[in-house]
Amino acid sequence: MSTPTTSSLGPSITVEALEADPFPIYARLREQEPVCFVPAVGLHLVTRWDDVQHVATHPEIFTAEVDASPLVRTLGVNVLTVDGADHARMRAGMDAPMRPRAVEGYAPGVIEPIARGHLDAMADGPDAELMAAYCEPVSVLALGAVMGLGDLDADTLRRWFGDLATGGANFEQDPDKQAVADATSAEIDDRVGPLLDRLEGEPDGSVLSHMLAADATRAEVLSNLKLILLGGMQEPGHALGICVWALLTHPETLARVRADRGLIRPAVEEALRWHSPVGTQTRQVTRPATLSGVELNPGDALAAVLASANRDERHWPDADRYDIDRRGAHAAFGLGAHHCAGAPLARHEVRLPLEMLLDRFPKLRLDPEHEVELSGWEFRAPTALHVRWD
Repeated sequence: MSTPTTSSLGPSITVEALEADPFPIYARLREQEPVCFVPAVGLHLVTRWDDVQHVATHPEIFTAEVDASPLVRTLGVNVLTVDGADHARMRAGMDAPMRPRAVEGYAPGVIEPIARGHLDAMADGPDAELMAAYCEPVSVLALGAVMGLGDLDADTLRRWFGDLATGGANFEQDPDKQAVADATSAEIDDRVGPLLDRLEGEPDGSVLSHMLAADATRAEVLSNLKLILLGGMQEPGHALGICVWALLTHPETLARVRADRGLIRPAVEEALRWHSPVGTQTRQVTRPATLSGVELNPGDALAAVLASANRDERHWPDADRYDIDRRGAHAAFGLGAHHCAGAPLARHEVRLPLEMLLDRFPKLRLDPEHEVELSGWEFRAPTALHVRWD
């Protein structure tokens, strides 16, 4: 693998700066070095919309089968880390229950009771920290029920996500971070193994049942379950928190959404574009290639930065502004063949709880005593979201 020596910005970029707020960094890279090697994460960051789309849609040049991938290291080989026939085979077990029409049939019946229970629990007080009290538990419990993990509590599922995310974003190969992720990965194997044994003999229609019935090994089912725990269980909760924060910091937009619930959909889609909960798609170069004037060699590792593509001024006018009248398909759920299979369900997991939250608390607002901070470049969300409704 070659490392470009002409980069002036890459060596100055730290993991800590990316975690705190990657968007000013992405803006500089898009303008000055749209394909930039960043030693801190061992990746070329690809930051412009056209380049990100090119990388995502040309797997013969930019393969998902990345050497030393933190996802493989943490989860095992999974649907996001293979291409071609293996990708199609693994995805077959997930696609059927996640198709839009199927999701429309079961999602409200799963999500609404879970959301209502958490709203009821919150209603006795004048305030709450919304990420812990509502956004994250509703997200993890809803997908847990769909997956067939309904016996697991929200705290366990949230912890699993956090520990897997520590490993999945460990591009710097920190051994302490990896140890946390590895311990949780082993715990999941131990907890879920007996459930898989039962489902093999007694299918129940859950996503896990579909995955077991497809042409996949037990190891692949476990790896892809961990991927869903990582990318599909918590991220709708993060997107919900981002959307609530976006609306509460844009009161005129909030008033429009309250007056016309048909605007829930564009409000959510614009929040996904504006602060994408999942930051990148990782790829490896298979043959000599040139991208935005940068020569790449076989073995070079790239991060196609979805969150940056969604802020590219060349594609999105006034890209840093939250604007629910904006039109166009964003990249928050990925691009190309690896577009998120669970996107239809994730959208329901954001839209339905958001509408129910606005209905329950007409005076919902941010608590002025608590500043809202967002963090993360690979998995981004508010660290806390204190709200009041008295």
